Amino acid sequence: MKLRDIKLKAKADMKNGYGFAILTMILLNLVVFGSLTLGLVIGALLTAGAVHCCYVAYFTDVANHERKGVDSTYRGFRQFMRALVATLIRFAIIWIPIVILMIIDAALCAPLLADGFQSDASLAFVLTLVFAIVCILYYLIMNAKMYFTYYVMNDEVDLSGWDCIRRSMEMAKGRIWKLIGFELSFLGWWILCIITLGALTLYVTPYYYTSQANLYLSLKAPAPAAAEGAAE
Repeated sequence: MKLRDIKLKAKADMKNGYGFAILTMILLNLVVFGSLTLGLVIGALLTAGAVHCCYVAYFTDVANHERKGVDSTYRGFRQFMRALVATLIRFAIIWIPIVILMIIDAALCAPLLADGFQSDASLAFVLTLVFAIVCILYYLIMNAKMYFTYYVMNDEVDLSGWDCIRRSMEMAKGRIWKLIGFELSFLGWWILCIITLGALTLYVTPYYYTSQANLYLSLKAPAPAAAEGAAE
């Protein structure tokens, strides 16, 4: 299924369902804000996975045209420990290398800037730009590889957090740039959300997650030819 078709289906799936979706978002965000009393980083890490699982569970049901009300919304909290493990692993895989690259960049640029020469400052700028591009590409690729972690977790209740990440990586093989393209296709919407001081997120977030759920379901389903071959 093409990205355009996935988004069109998401809009159709969400028709007449925005009210409950917005209520779901508000309640889940209250959980996140409440957790921040434990500290910004700790609170976010503790709740991010479980809350993401709640979003995934609800909007996957929307994409499947299965409205299960409150149970659909909050069953993600039943995956709390698996989601926490997966979140910590994802955080480490993505951010530890990026932090290391930033430290290397700072170590290389500090002597150049200390000299005060224009040529050295220009070289420092180029180095920082190169490191920034590498970090961004690394983030996009690794995020794409682990893109469906919580969707797998929602489907496969017996898998560990690490196994969900591995299954997601298997699904992403050969599809990395498609997944990155999907994420970047919403960049304009997120910029508009910032411009409207978050007001537009009430529309964009349900649209984004329903599109994401449809993308997962389309990649999870066997191709028509493969399905026919299996039936024979």
